Amino acid sequence: MRLAFVWYWDKASETYPNWRDGLRAAMELIAKRHEVVWFFDKQVPDPNEHWDGIIFWDDSNSAFFNLLDQYDCPKTLCLTTDPQNFDNLRKLSAVYCESTPIYNAVRSQGIRAIKAFGTDTMFFTATDSKKDLPYFYPATFSPWKLQSKIAHLGSQLTCIGTVQPDGQGELAECLRNGVNVEQGYFPAWKIRSYYRRAQRVIIPAIHGSERTILEAMACNILPEVINVENTRAKSYIREYHLSGSRSPRQFVVSNYSASKYAKNIMKGFE
Repeated sequence: MRLAFVWYWDKASETYPNWRDGLRAAMELIAKRHEVVWFFDKQVPDPNEHWDGIIFWDDSNSAFFNLLDQYDCPKTLCLTTDPQNFDNLRKLSAVYCESTPIYNAVRSQGIRAIKAFGTDTMFFTATDSKKDLPYFYPATFSPWKLQSKIAHLGSQLTCIGTVQPDGQGELAECLRNGVNVEQGYFPAWKIRSYYRRAQRVIIPAIHGSERTILEAMACNILPEVINVENTRAKSYIREYHLSGSRSPRQFVVSNYSASKYAKNIMKGFE
């Protein structure tokens, strides 16, 4: 098969060198069996060429939806957020959902939903590193990520991430309480090093953070999701407790590895 992977975002090529997660690992596995052509920034596949399928990574309001009609092949989406524009989603052959609550929301609208998510379990692994970080939270500084809710942990807490225009208040609250803060977009190996040093990963976000959940579990840490509203993140913790897995890492390897992710993505073209 000849597949196009579209990351329709103007900073995609800039971000790509530091990008190492389950989706990239899954697409690299797919590329071992099929031809995968990558399109970054605002580059798009030539509609005059032959494509067996398109996979794009975005939310349900993506500007790329305006271009879909010119492609005569199955179109699928790795959905990044809560579904908002169901009319757009109905244009697709399948929607890949990161968590059970999102899967249920999409499926309830009569849209073909496939639960497809994972992490790179070959990259995110546990080691015998010194556990010198009592609490760790990797997330962009923004009101919905709620660093301010755990800033009282002070110097016991380490927060890393970029600072969004609306996130200055979250950053200021962390600095006021003496939280260890590192600002910026970091390469995956550095984020992995923090997971390996962390005793606990704590997630106060209002929603999301599914990727953080699986990365932490792959490093054999069971994260603490402290916001009751975050049903997406909590769904993974609930699955782990029901799975009978011996460890968080065993749970992720068995259920959310890159190979499992790749198989579920390919179901969109069956």
